[in-house]
Amino acid sequence: MNEELLLRKRVDDWRRLEVLTAKADNGLKRLSGEETVELIRLYRKSSSDLALLATQTSNFEVVDHLNDIVTRAYGVIYRKERRPLGAAILTGVRDAARAFRKHWAATALSTAIFLAGTATSFLSIRGNQELRERFVSADMEENFAHWKSGTHEARQGGESVGMTAFYAVNNPRVGILSTAASVTTLGTLTAYLLFTNGSLLGALAADMVSVGKLPFLLTSIAPHGVSEVGGILVTASAGFVLAGALIRPGKWTRFESLRLAGKDAFLLLVTGLTMIVIAAPIEGFLSFNPVIPSGFKVTFALASLGTWAAFFIGFGREEPVLPLTE
Repeated sequence: MNEELLLRKRVDDWRRLEVLTAKADNGLKRLSGEETVELIRLYRKSSSDLALLATQTSNFEVVDHLNDIVTRAYGVIYRKERRPLGAAILTGVRDAARAFRKHWAATALSTAIFLAGTATSFLSIRGNQELRERFVSADMEENFAHWKSGTHEARQGGESVGMTAFYAVNNPRVGILSTAASVTTLGTLTAYLLFTNGSLLGALAADMVSVGKLPFLLTSIAPHGVSEVGGILVTASAGFVLAGALIRPGKWTRFESLRLAGKDAFLLLVTGLTMIVIAAPIEGFLSFNPVIPSGFKVTFALASLGTWAAFFIGFGREEPVLPLTE
């Protein structure tokens, strides 16, 4: 096509593209549906014009001007819309719930291993007290003795704040360690950590049964335990997801399989750590507070369990989009 004829025929389109691009500079939402379609159509035509002019004309001023128009239009069309912080957080929370449902078997495995440890130590000690030393180390005896007294010392506000900070920093380490260990040990060390933590709880429960104070133990750990133990199980499931990607990479290389599983594992890890951190103030202010009635603690624990169950089971579910018919 003759250069002069092309300029006369297309210049109005270029100007219109420039106007639409300027209007959509703060986002395509500023355009109507018809204008968006027009913008894309003019961008494609102008891109073809630019390619043609770049090879057939010596008028570099026109080429540079059209290149600038096309470049800005490209940036508007293919730019990712900025989302408000709240919307981004909500999307992340939804993705976390979906990742949990997608990998529910990994959490089920974590739970089974933890409960197996609890049941093993509890039944072993109740059946033969001599086996207790295999589950309870000497440095844990003082802590166990305190539990068997059946009392909690009242804490001042500053003490509760200090313990909350301690729990918030110390407890997530277990979750992080169990996840990191899965990659290097193909999940075996994670399983060991879950089993030993479960066995310690089972041993304590066996001791409390022997002195008739098991209800005291349960009401004391239930308020924060729902979130804390649940968080440990979810973080461990993140480790099992990574281990599974290494053990069974499918059609991918192990590196690629690990990379693909990494997003879901990260979401599970962050979710579990969030649960553990949420448990910290509950443990610091409520669980071991002798002033708060046991009935309230049980009610709080059940409410926490129901809330987390509702989140993991239902949050982020969407109605299926029905296909359009002719």
